[in-house]
Amino acid sequence: MKQRIFSFTILWLIVTVSLLIFGIDAGVWLIAALAFFTQLELYQLFDKMGLKPFKALGVACAPVIILGSYYLGGVDAGTDIFIFCFLAAALTIIIKDLQAGRLRSFMPTLFGLLYVPFMLHFFVKVVKLAEQHGGVDYTDGTAIFLTIWIVAVAKCTDVGGLLVGMQIGKTPLSVISPKKTVEGGAGGIVFAMLIGLFLLGIFNNYAPEGFTWWRSALMAIPIGIASIASDLVESAFKRQADVKDSGNIIPGIGGIFDLTDSLLLTAPLGYLMFKYFIF
Repeated sequence: MKQRIFSFTILWLIVTVSLLIFGIDAGVWLIAALAFFTQLELYQLFDKMGLKPFKALGVACAPVIILGSYYLGGVDAGTDIFIFCFLAAALTIIIKDLQAGRLRSFMPTLFGLLYVPFMLHFFVKVVKLAEQHGGVDYTDGTAIFLTIWIVAVAKCTDVGGLLVGMQIGKTPLSVISPKKTVEGGAGGIVFAMLIGLFLLGIFNNYAPEGFTWWRSALMAIPIGIASIASDLVESAFKRQADVKDSGNIIPGIGGIFDLTDSLLLTAPLGYLMFKYFIF
């Protein structure tokens, strides 16, 4: 537990310092790196399940999708780049696998593209959304704040769920992850709401006008639920691969996929809520 909290603190420190020094560019490159290593670890889990993803092709597309989303166009650039990468990868795999007489890399490779870089590129879309609707009031701080808000709410759902679950957790939430409890999940969501309100209070100058206190509290609820669901998806993969963690690079947490698991479903959800309820 101490290692987990220490790693959690160090990671947030690295993110904060990087953003302060390099701004949004640092955030985009961090997301690209996280997408690359998350997808690699997902493919490694698939290998242990007996699936055969085309790892080199899949992970090469991840940074292209993330970086292209930010540097090559507007809000929809990432979707266009993803479609191009998806089709290029699909055709490459079909040609390669048909030469071997079987189509075994198609589904795991393309699922990895869809579940990791495509989902994470919605953080870049949040930045582009702020640029598009911010007008003369737009600042880099607005885009960074909105992105950090989603990440903090999602990750603090996990932290709050762990702390509350250790104290009062009794009712199992899912057989996929026996340590998760209903009480812990509820406590995690409440904790996430408080963190969302705290960030809004501290960085209110960077928040869009429509991002009110009550909207922050309400939006944190579905983000928290999606975070738990996203975490359970990774737990299911690990259970099927018969491993405890996706890796061992981060003390107390595990691999990069163990770090990003709760962000994969919350990124697109956060983008949609900002698009339709804030801007």
